[in-house]
Amino acid sequence: MLRTLGLKMSAHKFAHRAEHRLSGGLIMIDSYHCSRLNTNTGRLTEAMFHQVFSDIRARLDEAPLC
Repeated sequence: MLRTLGLKMSAHKFAHRAEHRLSGGLIMIDSYHCSRLNTNTGRLTEAMFHQVFSDIRARLDEAPLC
C-alpha cells in the first residue's frame, strides 16, 4: 500500500496494531499476517488478531458518514 501511494516504508515502521496517518486522511493499521508460521510461533495470537479488527471497527465507528 505504501509503495502504491509513493510513500517510503522507512517512514512508517511496522508494528502490530500501529496506526499510520497517510495523505488524504487515510489511516493504515498494521497487523501480522495470520500465517501458520506467525500463529504457531505465537507472533500472532487469536486475541491479537481479534484486537486489531476491534481497533479498526472503532476507527470506522468514529469516522464521519460520507
